[in-house]
Amino acid sequence: MRNVAIATAVTAVAIGTIGVPVVHAALTDDKRPVASPSPQRPTSATLRDDFNGDGYADLVTATPKAPVGGKANAGQVVVVYGSANGVSPSRSTTITQGAGNVPGTAEADDAFGAQVTSGDLDGDGYDDLVVAATGEKADDGSDRTGSVTVVWGGARGLTGGGTAVPTQESPGGHPFGTDVAMADLDGDEGENLVVLGGDGMWTYADGFTRTHPSAASLVTDGFAEEPAGLATGDFTGSGSNGIVVYGVQDADETNGAWAAVYTGGPGGIAYQRELTDGVSAVPQTAGVGDLDKDGFADLVTGSGTTCCEDSVDDPSASAGLITVYYGNEDGLGTGRRRALFHQDTPGVPGVNEWVDHFGTSVSVGDATGDGYADVAVGVPGEAVGGQAATGSVVLLKGSAKGLTGTGAQALHQDTAGVPGVGEKQDHFGSAVRLADVNGDGRTDLAASAKGEDFTAGATADGAAWVLRGSASGLTTEAATSFSAPKFAFTYRDKEFASVLNH
Repeated sequence: MRNVAIATAVTAVAIGTIGVPVVHAALTDDKRPVASPSPQRPTSATLRDDFNGDGYADLVTATPKAPVGGKANAGQVVVVYGSANGVSPSRSTTITQGAGNVPGTAEADDAFGAQVTSGDLDGDGYDDLVVAATGEKADDGSDRTGSVTVVWGGARGLTGGGTAVPTQESPGGHPFGTDVAMADLDGDEGENLVVLGGDGMWTYADGFTRTHPSAASLVTDGFAEEPAGLATGDFTGSGSNGIVVYGVQDADETNGAWAAVYTGGPGGIAYQRELTDGVSAVPQTAGVGDLDKDGFADLVTGSGTTCCEDSVDDPSASAGLITVYYGNEDGLGTGRRRALFHQDTPGVPGVNEWVDHFGTSVSVGDATGDGYADVAVGVPGEAVGGQAATGSVVLLKGSAKGLTGTGAQALHQDTAGVPGVGEKQDHFGSAVRLADVNGDGRTDLAASAKGEDFTAGATADGAAWVLRGSASGLTTEAATSFSAPKFAFTYRDKEFASVLNH
């Protein structure tokens, strides 16, 4: 047991708190200056997750198992605001249902925060937060319907309340809000909401406001029975974002992997093609970015419960892999052959081993500031120092030739400069996020360890770390970590920060 962020306590009042007013203890490096010069300062057009418009990305952490008002697993979201000095619990907002003009009521097993995403939905210059509660019940409490809430950004951050997205009846019976995404679907530079649920997804027209949600259109063409997630990006360079939906198809098929591509444009969303085939690994997570700087967004999918192309029929190995699909003017899956990366790929740290789960989480962003997007890969089952499932994160770098193992990095709690000590079943890397929280033009890594324990007798308190990006990759200089007590939360074994924004 240990506190993963032992620090000299400095008392500071949060910028804003919705639902849980608290006084926070700042980290020792809260005022530490940033030494790295900015290679390219983010702009409002390129920066994501900036809820208060100050030019720094903010870090969204969600804990769907958090109790609220005595209701078990009601769920909460904590947003830690970025600054020139990075992030600290002293600058944060806590969001729960039914508090601070956020719609709904915190109820047992709502799982508020099961999925989170962001974008400027109302076009006011501030990003807004979209939160799914996949355990939300029908009004009569008879069934799990799911819900989606927009929490509005502004000059004071996410303190202005929210708007409930009318719940749609999901084909196939899965909850509304299985996943959520934001994208410019029609090329007008405005953001559109996309909500996944059951055997279909809803895309929302322009004009979504705080008082009037815009019209929703249901898309079901090309859908399989078990959709799990969404990814969006301009894969064709058309100026309009497309959508990738991924998950599992009928178990009677020779392979359960499924991913489908939908094109966007002024005419609406249209099914284009299926990406996966009989030897594809089942995608569990995804990220999007321009890995080769050719102007087309590329797709990275993670498959943490399989291994490599010749063993997808034996998922029990669970070494894990990621798959890269490169964008081009004809769309994903039409040009360069997909590329597979795992721990036996040249240059990638480590070795394929049973239950490593390489690719359980992925995030795409430019950690080096060279204009090529890089990929952070969570390996939560990795054994470190003889301790099972301590976990690690691998950074793979983009280049003119695409993603490469050259110069790859592996980081974990036993890496010098990373707070804490790696222990059995910590699962460091269970969630990852690349975002520029200090505004230097390089994305920084946020990594969760859902199994981190620091209270007596606990096994899954959970915690999050932030490591800075640099010209050479990720660095441990000014590394920080924080857990529930840093925000004055007293719960334990709830996997704090188990969900990060995507």
